[in-house]
Amino acid sequence: MPSELPISELTNRMPQSGIREIFDAAQTYDDLADLSIGEPDFATPEPIASAVSDAIGTGVSSYTATVGEIGLRTDLSSKLESQNGINTDPESEVIVTPGAMGALFTALQVLCGPGDEVVVPEPYWPNYHGHIASIGAELVTLPTTPEDGFVPEPEELDEAVTENTAAVLLNTPSNPTGAVISPQRLEALGHMAAENGIWIIADETYEDLVYDGSTHHSLASDPERFEHTVTIHSFSKAYAMTGWRVGYASAPERVIDAMRVLQEHTVSSIAQPAQVAAQAALDNREIITEIRDAFERRRETILSRLQPIDGIDPGEPTGAFYVFADVSDHTMDSHSFVERLLSEAHVASVPGSVFGKAGEGHIRLSYATDLETIETAMDRLERLLA
Repeated sequence: MPSELPISELTNRMPQSGIREIFDAAQTYDDLADLSIGEPDFATPEPIASAVSDAIGTGVSSYTATVGEIGLRTDLSSKLESQNGINTDPESEVIVTPGAMGALFTALQVLCGPGDEVVVPEPYWPNYHGHIASIGAELVTLPTTPEDGFVPEPEELDEAVTENTAAVLLNTPSNPTGAVISPQRLEALGHMAAENGIWIIADETYEDLVYDGSTHHSLASDPERFEHTVTIHSFSKAYAMTGWRVGYASAPERVIDAMRVLQEHTVSSIAQPAQVAAQAALDNREIITEIRDAFERRRETILSRLQPIDGIDPGEPTGAFYVFADVSDHTMDSHSFVERLLSEAHVASVPGSVFGKAGEGHIRLSYATDLETIETAMDRLERLLA
């Protein structure tokens, strides 16, 4: 008998999170100014928390339909129509998932198979790599640059597509760059995907967090695009509900039905109290304005502090709550820069290399934290580089 029984090689294909690695290392430091994790520092707003507390008191703690409560899906369908211009049937074209991550993972599982290729603009959120690798598919990068605003070119998407390409994954607003793809560019990318006969997975997790007159646009608002698009949303960021783990996806009926089957065999259904929280969030959408305005003030503060620092170019992020700062005048080794910033200044950030080769020479700074922490981090960064 072998001394160690084998385990699946699945996890060997899935890279460890470089973001989590930095976060864990940072927790060993006292007096930390943490700009590493993309999690709002707000408590879940009171109307949401109260709705859940009241519901639990009446025994709301049961299994629900695998795709989510029909009342919630109906309201999600109304929200998709009024805010995103996406017309859906709540019975068959909307599914509630365990966060946007659950929707992304399930969508990739049902749209792609071993040997398929998924085109992803780079820099990209690292979990995309893990999701795609778990299928036995290949992530094909579509590098972007600061000069083009970290937005992919339609012609380059066309060149990246091969006979093995199953899908393109578009994230706007972007984690990590904060880039927002304009409606015109997004339509051009959607047209190119349609011309090549591939699926579009639209990750719109940060849809409510756009600034400086930028506009969020959903490709699936075009009925023709809807037929080959899975659109993914989250309650985590704009409602400060990261721990509730509620996301949702809209797509053609056959895709949602396939996602339902997979979700049935993995998570069964989304926790009923979490769905109550999501319903309360939809009923109190004005909450978003207050949270978004707070992020905008933080964005203005961190950009105004970074811009005068010699050798740092913060760019002009217009979405999400990240600055993808160019530090290449100091070093092209973003990991060593982040380690030095942590060990010498007790400021936590994330190396750009975590987000792919196109991210090297940059660091990601999250401004999803309070103004005092941002000011402290900027003071320390200035002293370190002085």
